[in-house]
Amino acid sequence: MRLSVLSAGLLTALAVGAPVQRQRLSLPPELKEAFEHARGLRFSGTRLVTYVKAGRIETHKEFVTKDGPNLKVEFDKASPFAGQIIVETENSRKHYFPDKNEIRVYPSFGKRQFEGFRGAFRSARGGELHIDSSNGGVIAGLHCTKYQLSDKDNNPVVQIYIEPRSGMLTKRVLYDQTGNIAGSYEFVSLTLNPRIQPGTFEIRRRGATVVRPIDELRKQGKDADMPVLTLRESSGYRLESVYSRVIKGSKVIVQNFGTDDSRLTLFMTRSTLNPADLKKMERGELSSYVWTLDGVTLVLIGDQPEERLRSLASQVAD
Repeated sequence: MRLSVLSAGLLTALAVGAPVQRQRLSLPPELKEAFEHARGLRFSGTRLVTYVKAGRIETHKEFVTKDGPNLKVEFDKASPFAGQIIVETENSRKHYFPDKNEIRVYPSFGKRQFEGFRGAFRSARGGELHIDSSNGGVIAGLHCTKYQLSDKDNNPVVQIYIEPRSGMLTKRVLYDQTGNIAGSYEFVSLTLNPRIQPGTFEIRRRGATVVRPIDELRKQGKDADMPVLTLRESSGYRLESVYSRVIKGSKVIVQNFGTDDSRLTLFMTRSTLNPADLKKMERGELSSYVWTLDGVTLVLIGDQPEERLRSLASQVAD
């Protein structure tokens, strides 16, 4: 089984970075301090990742090593992702797939690394959000504080467990709109400040094919007989992933762009999209802009005003 950049490991389980409505929260001082400390953490550990897929609960084990902005994730031999390796640094994110001897290279997620702290405080439900804290017990040998983010009716949205002194996030639980657990991870063992071998945050595989998002876009464009239209780097947005999907019988190429604070999605198709279908793609604070170029219908959707999307659309070119 292969994973896309936005579904790998923890991202699959917790849907970090999905387009949702953002709410501003006043975080407790101790939580803010923990987040600041967490950015520079050095640790190694094992965590269990659980998520619901097609109504089934699936769990796998991940081995995680972190040193400041550098992160490495490996998968247990019993995992369906066994053999895959993910390495994140300040400059790039690399994902090795042994089945195709392929290294997928993406821009660094930066502040949106696996821990995804800010993502824990986003809600697709709208309305007021509030945070409660309590004793989180002992997780992986660390005494933790539990923080629960709930909606105005006290329905849980997400729970996080943090060791206050280090800022180590030891457990995270995400709930769906029915109140059931949608995904979670929990460390079962942890070592803080371990000795890390040189080369840990590198992937060196001779003979492996290196594939960047722009390479995938060229392949998808050729297969769909569409020009390679994309958002220029001068826009400030990075092309993070490319894939295709079929919408009402028509092939659509999907490009995801991001900065540390914003996400955009660009849809391209030879077919004409129905405005009613387009409206269904808008959620929360997301806006959209539609235009045509070189015989292709393009739809830009993001967390920016429509005027801003219109300006960004002028920077889409072959």
